[in-house]
Parts: sequence; C-alpha cells; structure tokens
Amino acid sequence: MQKSVQYYRSQRKAIIQTYMQEIRYAEFAEDLHRNLTFLHKRSSELAKDLQKHHHLIWDQINEILRIEVDIDIKIRACKGSCKQTFDHAVDSDAFKAMENKMEQFSIISKRRKSFSKNKKLKLQSVDRPSVSPSYRKIPFVRTELLTKFEDIEQHQVILDELLEDV
Repeated sequence: MQKSVQYYRSQRKAIIQTYMQEIRYAEFAEDLHRNLTFLHKRSSELAKDLQKHHHLIWDQINEILRIEVDIDIKIRACKGSCKQTFDHAVDSDAFKAMENKMEQFSIISKRRKSFSKNKKLKLQSVDRPSVSPSYRKIPFVRTELLTKFEDIEQHQVILDELLEDV
C-alpha cells in the first residue's frame, strides 16, 4: 500500500498539471475562435464597404470619361465658329490604366478565402465508472485520501459543430 500511495501522489501531480493545461488550452482555443469569428465578421463588413466604394468609383470613372468625350466633341464643334480654340484630347491611356486597376481589384476581391466558423474545439467531460464502496472502506484508503482521482475531472477534446446563423 505504501508503494501505491507513493505512486498515487507522483501520478496525481502529473495528472493535475495535465488537467490544468487542458483547461488553459480549451480557454485559449475558445478565445481564439471568438477572435477569429469577430475578425471574419469585421472583414466581411469591410469587404462589403469596399465593394460599394469600388462600384461608386467605377461609376465616377465612367462619368468622367463621358464628360471628357462630351467636352472634346463640343470643343471640336466650336473650332470653326469660335474666336479662340484650345487643343484638347481625351487621355485614353489614363482611363485604360484606371480600368485595369479596377479590374485587378475585382479579381482580387473575388479570390477571398472563406473561413469555416461552424466548427469549434471544446472540452467535454468523460463519464467514468464509479468507485466501489468496498474500496472506500479500506482504512488505509480513507486515511491517505486515495480517491482514485475522483476529484479530477477527465475531459476529451471534441470538434463541436455549430449551427450557421443566417
């Protein structure tokens, strides 16, 4: 029994350390999941805002091009009858460059990676058999409080499927 007591005490320390590490790991995983979910939600909101602004910019570029062409037509029409004329040309290279940049942005924004927020690691208690009353009645067990680790909860790490909020 003395050897059992020594072994129990040495193993108890190791088991308690492991138990505490499991709890810290589960808390860390939960915090990380919460942070990732928040970041995913925030990045989705920002991506929507960015898309909205992208469309507004695209509309403004098209409007500027339309006005430039309109001005060019009016200046050309005025050349014969106006007292003074100005040379004006539509800078099509600049508009092509802007269109290319806008198309590059569209391609990049469509390649967004998805984030699976419907899975989460968590600790789940494990059922274990109860200790027989005859074991507890042994005098040495009662005096040394050899509880067969009853006061230490046993866990298993599981991947919890979460329902998608739509």
